[in-house]
Amino acid sequence: MGKRTVFFYFIFFITLVNSQPCIKYIQHKKNVDGTILICPEAMAEDLQELYQNILKTHPNPFIYCSKEELDSAYTAAQNAVLSSKSVLDFSIVLTGFIKNIRDSHTYFNPRDILVLLGNKSKSIPFYLNKIDSRFYMSKSYNNCIPVGAEIIEVGKMTVDSLYNLSWQYSPNEAYTESARAEITTKMMGLVFNVQNKSVENDIQFKYVNRLGDTLLTQISRIKSKKLFKNEDWYPSKELEYEFINNKAYLRVYSFESRNEKKFKKNIDRFFSIVASNKIDSVIIDVRENRGGYILLLEHLLSYINVNEQTYDLNYSYKRSDLDRFESLSRLKKIDFVKKAKRVYPRGMISKEYDFYLSPKGTVRTILYEKKLANSSNYIYRGNCSLYINGLSMSASVLLASWFKETNRGEIIGTPCFGSLNATHGNPATIFLKNSGLPLSISTLKLTPNNVEESKWGDILIDKKITLSLKDLKLGVDPFTFNSSKD
Repeated sequence: MGKRTVFFYFIFFITLVNSQPCIKYIQHKKNVDGTILICPEAMAEDLQELYQNILKTHPNPFIYCSKEELDSAYTAAQNAVLSSKSVLDFSIVLTGFIKNIRDSHTYFNPRDILVLLGNKSKSIPFYLNKIDSRFYMSKSYNNCIPVGAEIIEVGKMTVDSLYNLSWQYSPNEAYTESARAEITTKMMGLVFNVQNKSVENDIQFKYVNRLGDTLLTQISRIKSKKLFKNEDWYPSKELEYEFINNKAYLRVYSFESRNEKKFKKNIDRFFSIVASNKIDSVIIDVRENRGGYILLLEHLLSYINVNEQTYDLNYSYKRSDLDRFESLSRLKKIDFVKKAKRVYPRGMISKEYDFYLSPKGTVRTILYEKKLANSSNYIYRGNCSLYINGLSMSASVLLASWFKETNRGEIIGTPCFGSLNATHGNPATIFLKNSGLPLSISTLKLTPNNVEESKWGDILIDKKITLSLKDLKLGVDPFTFNSSKD
C-alpha cells in the first residue's frame, strides 16, 4: 500500500469520526441519555473561553505550574477535542486542564451536570469508604445495602473503575494527595450518577455481606432534584456542641452560614458555657467543613487566641469583571465608595478603594491585620485540639494552618485539603458559551503572613486517626471526643 493510499485512508477515517451528528449548543434538559454530541469547534471555543477567563480573573494561576506547563496542558486539551464528544467526556477534558492549576476553587463540579438536566435527572445516592484498598458502603438511600458491606460493582462498573473515573473529576489543591484520595472516595456516588445514562429505573449493586456471601440487589433511583433538597444527604446544619465531664466539643460543619449573627451567637454561647463551667479541654471539629466566610473563622479564633496576636492574612486580588467588587450590587457598590471616600486615605478600606479604581488586570496584595476580639472579651486558655480530615477545605485549612503556626494544640485526624502556603477563595462562576457547563474560577488568594512559599505539601498532623472497618460496621466514630482513642 503506497503512502498516498495510506494518507487517503487516514483522511477518510478522520472525516468519518468527525462526521458523527453533533451540535454546537447543548440543551441539557434534552440530553438525559447523554447521547447528544458537541462539535469539535464548539469545544475548542469553550476551552479558549475558559483559558482566557482564567488569565483575566485568577490572581495567580502559576503558583504550582509555570505558564509554559499550563499552555502545554491547554494545547493537550485542544488536541483532545478534535472529534465530537459527549458532554460527559468533554467535562473530563475541562477538568483535566484546569487541575494543572492545583487550586480546588478553580474547579468543575460534576454535580452540575445533574442540576442542568433538571427534573428528568435521576440518582441513586450512596457513599463509600476506602479501607485497605477495598470499598465499603457507609451510607445508602433508605439503608438498601447494609453499612460495612464490601461493594464489588455498581451498575455496569467495577468499583475500581468507578474510583478511577472519580479520580479524574476530583480537584487538586497544592500537593495534598492523601486528602485528594479521601475526596475522590467521597465523590464516587456522585460520579456514578453523572456517568450513568441508563434509561432503567433500577441500579444493580454487587456486594459481599458480613457473612461473606456475594449478593445482587436492585435499588431504585430517585429524582436528583428531590435528593438535593434531602436534609439527610445535604444537611444545612452549621454547628453543634456538647459537654461531657470537663470536656467540650464543638463541631463546625461549615463557615458559610446563611445567618452570620446566629452563627456568632452560637459560638458565643458555646464559649460562655466553657467559661462558666471552667472547662479544661476543648475540641474543635472541622472534618468535612469545606470553608466559607473568613470573618466567621476569625470570630472563632478570637476565643482561642492565647497569644493575643493579630490574625494576618495577605489577600491577593486581580482586578477583573468577575472580582469581588464587580459582584457587589449597585447599592452595595455605592455604599462601599461612600465609606472609602469618607476615611480616605486611612484604613484598609482605602487600600481596597485604590485597587477598585485600578485598571482591569491589576494584581495587588493587601495585608489584613485583624485584631481578634469578641464582645465577651474572653479567651479560652486551656487545652485545645483540632479534628480535621481530607474534606476540610478553604477556611478550615486556614484554621489548621493557624493551629500549626501558633502551636495552639494537637491536630488530629488526616491531612486537610490544603497547605500552609495558601488557599484561594471568592470563586466566580462562568457558563461556557456552547456546552453551557459552569466552572468556578478563584478571584482571591489568601496567604498567612510570613509563611515560606515552599510549604506546599500537607499540614502535618500530630495524631493520625482513621475509620477502621470495625468502626464502620459498629457505627462508631473513632473521633468521638470521650473515646479512649482521643
